[in-house]
Amino acid sequence: MKQFVVIGLGNFGFNVAKALAARKNQVLAIDTDQDRIDEIKDYVSDAIIADAKNTKVLNEFITDSVDTVIISIGQSMEASILATHYLKERKIRQIIVKAMNESHAKILELMGADEVILPEKDIALSLSQKLSSANLLEHIPLTSEFSIVEITVPEGFIGKTLKQIQLRSKYNLLVIAVKDVLQDKFYLMPEADYKLVPDCLLIIMGRREDIEKFRI
Repeated sequence: MKQFVVIGLGNFGFNVAKALAARKNQVLAIDTDQDRIDEIKDYVSDAIIADAKNTKVLNEFITDSVDTVIISIGQSMEASILATHYLKERKIRQIIVKAMNESHAKILELMGADEVILPEKDIALSLSQKLSSANLLEHIPLTSEFSIVEITVPEGFIGKTLKQIQLRSKYNLLVIAVKDVLQDKFYLMPEADYKLVPDCLLIIMGRREDIEKFRI
């Protein structure tokens, strides 16, 4: 049985902790939010309310026997950097950190994180092989809330750029890729000035409820 510590119980951290525990691993979940602790406590070995910036807390609960620490601290770049630095000094075997953006990721790498995860980018890259194939998946569930789906570009979007259709601001959806069926070309993480043409497909990621609203 391996021992894991998950710091930060946003959507990513919560689901990682739950999945690791489901595989019979020993999992300690840490977060500052009582509600998130209450949600996860029945799934993991232990769950505590604590601040990752408090080195005394980390020293008390993260022992040398821990195999991996996953740091997934919401919007606090400072907290994730400090936790990474301290745990690296402690010589924890493996430190995996979720980054907020590319700049954050570079800092974490410099701090010595063993693996840095940019969820949106990593999902896009890992699925690009499947998404660009002839047998494109119509629906890929990620969590209970989020999915990746393939949709035909609505007629009203043809001739417009991604910036003009404003999927993120209007519908809370992220365009991961565009597939031009006629040209048999695949554009991963297209730029905002990419112009949509007839007979192309959008691969989008978002909450299921937002995807359904967009499809109606």
